[in-house]
Amino acid sequence: MMVKFLSLLFLEVIVMATALAQELYIRDLPNGAKLIVKPREDTSAVAIHVWFRVGSVYEKYDEKGMAHFLEHMLFNGSEKYPYGEADVVIESLGGNINAGTSKDFTYYHVEIASLYWREALDVLYQITMKALLEEEMIEKEKPIVIEELRRGKDNPTTVLWETFEKTAYKVSPYRFPVIGFENTIRNFTREMLLNFYRSFYQPRNMAVVVVGNVDPKEVEEEVLRTFGREEGRPVPKVQIPNEPEQIGIRFEKIEDPRIEKAYWIIGWWAPSIGKTDYYGMAVFDEIIGSGRTSVFYRQLKEKGLVYSFFTGDLGRPRDNLFIISATFDPERYEEVKKRVFELLRETYENLTEEQVEEAKSKIINSRIFEEEKVEGEAYDIGYSYTVVRDLDFYRFFEHNIGKVRKVEVMRFFERYIKEDRYVEVLMVPKKEGSR
Repeated sequence: MMVKFLSLLFLEVIVMATALAQELYIRDLPNGAKLIVKPREDTSAVAIHVWFRVGSVYEKYDEKGMAHFLEHMLFNGSEKYPYGEADVVIESLGGNINAGTSKDFTYYHVEIASLYWREALDVLYQITMKALLEEEMIEKEKPIVIEELRRGKDNPTTVLWETFEKTAYKVSPYRFPVIGFENTIRNFTREMLLNFYRSFYQPRNMAVVVVGNVDPKEVEEEVLRTFGREEGRPVPKVQIPNEPEQIGIRFEKIEDPRIEKAYWIIGWWAPSIGKTDYYGMAVFDEIIGSGRTSVFYRQLKEKGLVYSFFTGDLGRPRDNLFIISATFDPERYEEVKKRVFELLRETYENLTEEQVEEAKSKIINSRIFEEEKVEGEAYDIGYSYTVVRDLDFYRFFEHNIGKVRKVEVMRFFERYIKEDRYVEVLMVPKKEGSR
C-alpha cells in the first residue's frame, strides 16, 4: 500500500516538473551560437549564462591551465569595459557576476533583477567576446594564478584529489589539474592565449542561456545584436582519448604531517552522465549516501566510525567515476573500509521497492527545489547542453528518474561496484621520524 501511495505522489511530481522543464525557447543563431531561454513569471530575477565547450581536457600539454587562466584574463579588460569596470557595473545594479572553469566546460554568469537583463547581457558579451588580453595584464595575472596554485598545494585535500585522479586516469587528460602547472603558466604567451581564445570562445562553441522574467523574443533580438554579430569559425577537433579498462585494484597511500585525521577516497568506473544506467546509479547513491536517513549516515556517521563522508559521481560525459570519500581516525581505516563494502553489499541484497520509490521522490524534490532559483535552472540547462550534449537530460531528468525500478538499481551495483577493481587513495598523518 505504501509503495502505491509513493508511486502516485511521485507520478504527480514528475508530471508537474516535466511540464515546467519543457517550456524552452531555443534558437540556432546564423553564426552557429545556441540561444536557450526559459521564461518564468514566478520571479523578478534573471540568470544569464554564457557557456563554452572547453575546459582543461581540451588543452595541449604546453597549454595546461590555459582555460582557467583565460577565465581570469577575461575580467581584466574588454573593448568597452576597462579592468574591474564590468564587476562595478553589475554590482551597482544589485547583481552578481562570476565564472567557473572545469575539466569539461567554462561558463560566465550574471544573476540580476530582470529589469537590468540587457545591461547584464552586454557585460557578458563584452568580457567573453571582446576581451583585450593585453600583454601587461597577462604578465600581471601569472603570479596571481601561480599563488592560487601554491595555496591549493598547501591544502591536503587538494593533494588527495589530485593524487586520486592521477591514480585513476592513466591516459585521459582528466588526470591533469584544471589549474595547470607552474611551468606551463609561466610560459604562456599572448599569442598562445589569443589562439586558444579565438579557437574556443566563439559562436560555434557556445550557448547563451537566459532564465527568468523576460520576453524570449526580446532576448533573441538583443542576443542577435551582440553575440549574433560575431563570426562563427570551425572549432578545433580535439581528440580526447578514452581511458583503457582498468585491471585490478589501484591503491596509493600518502603521509602528510599537516593532518591529524585520515582522508580516504575510493572510486569505481561508472556510467557517463545522461546514459541509461546513470539514473539507476543516482537512485543507489541517494539511498546509501544522501541525507540523514541514508545508509551511510545511520551506519557510519551516527555510530562514530567516520567524522564525515560524501558519495556521488563526477558528472562526466566520458570515463565517469562513482566515489565515496570519508574522514576518520587513522587506526580505523581497515574497519571503515570493511564496513563500507559490507553496507554496499547489504544495500544491494536487501533493497526494497519502498526504498527505491522514496529515493526517487527525494531526488525529484531536491531537483525542483534547486531549480526554484533562476541560477540553478540556468546551470542545469547549460550543463545539459554543453557537457551532456543533450538538452533532454535537463528536460526529462525527472521522467527518467521516475522510470527507474529496483532491478535497474541492482543492475548498477552488479555492473560497476566490483571488489576486485577500484581506485583508492588513503592520506594519513605522517609520524615523526618516518620517511
